[in-house]
Amino acid sequence: MHAAPQDFVVTVGDRSFVIRVLEGHVMIDGKTVSVSLEKVAGNLYSLILDQASYDVVLGENGATTLVSIEGIPVRVEVKDTKALLLEKFSEHRGARANTQSLRAPMPGLVLRVSVHEGDAVKGGQGIVVLEAMKMENELRAPTAGVIRKVHVTAGDAVAKNALLVEFAN
Repeated sequence: MHAAPQDFVVTVGDRSFVIRVLEGHVMIDGKTVSVSLEKVAGNLYSLILDQASYDVVLGENGATTLVSIEGIPVRVEVKDTKALLLEKFSEHRGARANTQSLRAPMPGLVLRVSVHEGDAVKGGQGIVVLEAMKMENELRAPTAGVIRKVHVTAGDAVAKNALLVEFAN
């Protein structure tokens, strides 16, 4: 049985990279690279990235890691896919509370639609399940209301911000 790949977004300075960790190798932005990180002493590590060697000093500061690579300080932020999805959902949640629609917070595949036109829903009620990056995300009604129109069905692929459901005024 193989472990599922783990996806991360790593931000170094002002650049972001998608990193996928698979059994035995790592992909950075779709390119397979060899990586080795060995602890030397304390918070000093030896990083070998595609046959180039770096001395790395790690220091934690909340969600951001302070890293010194070859003596140059760099801020590194690492987020897994679940944290990214929750962040994206939270960004759109406030905007949706003032609108009369539910939009996809990220691209994905519609797995289930739990409502029909004319249905009354409660605030926070799950209405659409969207799969993104192999994770199921239940999208909820921002407020109580009545479903005016459902724009998607199970099996639909949707883009970020795609209109999923409209609510009646």
